[in-house]
Amino acid sequence: MTCFGDLGVLLGLSILWSRVEASWRRKRQKRLDLLQDLARRVLGRELVSGGGPESYENTVAESVLRAVRQYQDQRPRSERCAPPTFGECCAVTPGLSAVRSLSSSAGGLLSPMLQHAGLVKDEVDVDPEDLLCEDVRCWLSSTSRGELERHLGFYRQVLMRPEVFAEDPRFFHLLVFLCERLEELLGRLSVTSRDCATQLAKVISIGKELLDGLLPVLLLSICDLLDGPTPLLSIETLLSSIETPIDGFAKLWDLDCGRILYELLRSQHFRDFWELRSDRGDRGQTKLLDLWLELRHSWVDALDEGEDLALGSGIHQLFRSKSSREVQQQYLDLYKQLDNLIKFLSMVAHYRRLANIAGDAAMYHLRSTLHHLLQEIEIAVANTLALVSRIMEEVRRTVMNITSGNAKGATGRTLTWLGRLQMIDELSVARSATSLLEAIQELRFLSSDSRLPELRKSCQQSLQQICEITASVEFRSRCAEVPPTALLAPDVFVGDDVESPKEDQKLEIFEVAGARIGPPAHMEAAAAQPLEALRQPLPPSEASRSTPPSELQGKKCQQDEQDRFYELFFAAVLPLLGDGTSISIEQATSLLQKGGLSEQQQQEAFESVGAEQDLESEELRRVLERMARVQDGDQASGAGAPRRIPWIHGLLWDGRRLRIGEGFYAP
Repeated sequence: MTCFGDLGVLLGLSILWSRVEASWRRKRQKRLDLLQDLARRVLGRELVSGGGPESYENTVAESVLRAVRQYQDQRPRSERCAPPTFGECCAVTPGLSAVRSLSSSAGGLLSPMLQHAGLVKDEVDVDPEDLLCEDVRCWLSSTSRGELERHLGFYRQVLMRPEVFAEDPRFFHLLVFLCERLEELLGRLSVTSRDCATQLAKVISIGKELLDGLLPVLLLSICDLLDGPTPLLSIETLLSSIETPIDGFAKLWDLDCGRILYELLRSQHFRDFWELRSDRGDRGQTKLLDLWLELRHSWVDALDEGEDLALGSGIHQLFRSKSSREVQQQYLDLYKQLDNLIKFLSMVAHYRRLANIAGDAAMYHLRSTLHHLLQEIEIAVANTLALVSRIMEEVRRTVMNITSGNAKGATGRTLTWLGRLQMIDELSVARSATSLLEAIQELRFLSSDSRLPELRKSCQQSLQQICEITASVEFRSRCAEVPPTALLAPDVFVGDDVESPKEDQKLEIFEVAGARIGPPAHMEAAAAQPLEALRQPLPPSEASRSTPPSELQGKKCQQDEQDRFYELFFAAVLPLLGDGTSISIEQATSLLQKGGLSEQQQQEAFESVGAEQDLESEELRRVLERMARVQDGDQASGAGAPRRIPWIHGLLWDGRRLRIGEGFYAP
């Protein structure tokens, strides 16, 4: 009887342990569900465990793997107080060996009872920390930029939820280290021409952090929207509560404040900004502004009639009276400004995709529209911060009035409201806004006119080097087959869109930094030669300077075509030779020399316009028109427009576009 009495006591204790463990398991399962839901939203998949290589060639990935292993080795296998197993009970309790042998012979009858009592575990549990570490080892071998960015965003989202995942501080230290190393790896994958793409991604990331930081202001500042314990306040949680009811948000979406928040989260531009899948087809339409106007008038009308706002407004009872009219309107205006901010930030995502494809050259080409968008974001951020400051100033004034009387007359909901105000972090919102404005300033510089010389020089150097190597005899003699015509060469087209090349030419033309790039003529001729002929010196790529004077004539054209030529000429040549608006006498002399004019003719051309130092565009045009008359045989150079445009070595004009060839850069 002693044996079975001891067994009864142990079974009772084990049942108590099992209840404690069941509560712990529910809490852990809730954390797992939240982690997997976050992974599905950010990564598009669930976290997995097992697999992955034991080492990596990439030094950054190897350091991350070492950190994960170290964390897993130092982390105890079980950080909770687990109930004793049946075998442990038999080992420490006299007389239970017989029961143990009995359970072995009648395991089919006793095992379910022991499992229910908690003495035997029927499954192997996985903690969220272990699952995330195992998932890191599975995907870390990927070198895809997009994959790295998605996982970096996912780990940052986990870091933004310390109330859920910060039970082990070492786990958060691991996540911080992981984010730092992934940022380093992304930096290595990024080339110098993609700085704008990186900065655009930074603007989007900080914008999301700012919006997450503003959620407590929207839900807790002057509102009474939550029931029961305060749930996790995040965009993902709110989006989940729209589809599936969540404790704490039961009445949120039926109140006025919840309705306008719903329209904000369901707008198409918000879904674009937050990268959510959407099957809605109402792009360009928004119900938020309609609801904003409706609530604005209905609240004002209720106050004008001498009544307080209704309970269905969602405003806390402390702010429903007529004396709080101003802060009520400021709260509604905050949604309008946030809607504008999200709309502008959603456009940044489109610029980022374009920058990932075309680099800084595309952002420079679109700088006027991009800078306008950045200015609108700055204005929206400033307006949002101003409204938040005014709302929180009124909240602080109300808190002072309540606490001045030691909160003796405060109701239970008022005390709950006071406690929830601690979740509003104005300092964090201000830091996010400052970081966003700094990122915008950096992006504005990277796409400004001041970077044009750097971009042009970088493009020209790279294209020139590729062109020279590809066209060299030494390179082509190494090839087993005749290499195709190079696509990268320093020929620049300015003007209308280039027509499709003829089939027999098999040339391709593309645009870099606003310049039309295509292969030079000598490379096309070289590609048609047999491989043996390539071992001989290549023919010169440009016509000799000893061209007879009769051939040094520009295209004959009407006045409107000449105007078009000079417009494109000044747009393309003045930035190359001068400061964009004028050129020096020395540079103008070089142009006249490329046109075949003698020193006397050059002097006469300059004297005709009275030029002594720099030449403005109008003066330069008159000089070039005089050169065109000289080339046309009009030695008198009388008044009136010339019949032709000037011929300049290295420039080709076909009536619609101006081509700047290699010869133009030759001394």
